[in-house]
Amino acid sequence: MNFLNVMLSGSARQGSVAYEAAYLLFRVYCGISIAIGAGLSKVFHKIDEEGSDAWSNLVFGAPGWFIEQVGEIGFTFPSPTVWAYIAIYGEFIGGLLIALGLFTRFSALQLAFQFFVVSFIWYDAPELFAMYYQQLIFWTFVLITVLGGGRYSLDALLAGRRLRLAAAKALPIWILLGATPLSAQAQGVAVSPRVSFVLANPSLKTLELDIRHFDGASQRLSGYGYELGPLATHAVNMPAGARIYQRRGGDWELYWVVGSADDGRRFDLGSALKLSREQCLEAARDEHDERIAQLEKAEDHTHWEAEAVARGLEMITFAITGKTPWGRQVYVRVDLPFDADSKNIGFSRSLSAFQRFRVSYPVGTRLYLCEGPYWNGPAAETLLLTVTPEQRSYLIRI
Repeated sequence: MNFLNVMLSGSARQGSVAYEAAYLLFRVYCGISIAIGAGLSKVFHKIDEEGSDAWSNLVFGAPGWFIEQVGEIGFTFPSPTVWAYIAIYGEFIGGLLIALGLFTRFSALQLAFQFFVVSFIWYDAPELFAMYYQQLIFWTFVLITVLGGGRYSLDALLAGRRLRLAAAKALPIWILLGATPLSAQAQGVAVSPRVSFVLANPSLKTLELDIRHFDGASQRLSGYGYELGPLATHAVNMPAGARIYQRRGGDWELYWVVGSADDGRRFDLGSALKLSREQCLEAARDEHDERIAQLEKAEDHTHWEAEAVARGLEMITFAITGKTPWGRQVYVRVDLPFDADSKNIGFSRSLSAFQRFRVSYPVGTRLYLCEGPYWNGPAAETLLLTVTPEQRSYLIRI
């Protein structure tokens, strides 16, 4: 029996009615649990993490924290986004298929691989018999991969040669349907090349580190602070251009600017490195752009909020996303209720159904969708919405 027939067959063996009934309950419980407990919260995640569970506060797509987490593990080719979507489809759709007993072994094999990564790669020092619940889940899906769907499954109903052939032909369609959003997500989205490296502390004192990266195109800052213990190492996966700072005598000093040539490199933090002129200029530019972006964001929000408070107007925060799977440039002009004479307030960016960002405006603000850049002169525009208190935590599609 070839590999495809083994993966599509209903069960490794047939047991008693009691055994098959118990295994059915086990399989359904595991499939639904992983679909709802792990997959659903990523497929539809909250816009406002502190908001309600209502559909108005949910958006479709892999959350940013999960994409970053996947990249940190090392799944960076072709991009962490692609692997993140494969993972959440495996948890959600794969879990439902396991509960139904359809393509059971394919789905269980993917989930076994995912939880192998979580159990034995994600942790800095994984232990084989540590009773992490992720390890129990890993062995659960290994078991389902071996046993298959069992007697009471759709795989068993498709065990006839003709039906099994039809199922085998249908499998690429399932894969295509699952990959379609991934393709749409990847189109038009520039992903910075990521670099994996190791920071090593050869001393007997704890070192304070700050790892930062600023993406000028998206105006997004990423990174984190880290205390590296004595004689410890820390594996890092960050975009090229990331800056490593080390605290010395109460001040933060630039240690290194990571480039693509540093992939796989081990940095001994006890040894000083000489920064090139290009690295210093790159770091200075990114630090400047980062400060400007943060100041503009703080200044805009502070100005609007102060003016709104002075006039007794409530600030409303909501999310904006695109309507189409592919990105398109949108131009939105904003009329503030207390600054109607200004025609150059708003934003312009590429948006798709997989991208979103949050904005805050006072009640009474009007948003207009323009056909072109509004700052170059009058452009045809359509009223998108007038901000009201009811739109708090809404998701607006444009």
